[in-house]
Amino acid sequence: MNSQITPEQAEILLTLCSLILVAVVTRLAALVAWRKWFGDDAAPDNLTQEERDERLVTRRRRPR
Repeated sequence: MNSQITPEQAEILLTLCSLILVAVVTRLAALVAWRKWFGDDAAPDNLTQEERDERLVTRRRRPR
């Protein structure tokens, strides 16, 4: 068996690496978007932690 990489093998390797890179970048972009749009609101609301917890529980109980 020859230890050199053929052009076909190099093309397959490059394609696989490209697909992996696209998957990782897409996952990171999705994570950023998820945190931006669905994360907890960090705006100060002058509530105590207990009031915030109660509001969160109320939201989770609400049917959609």
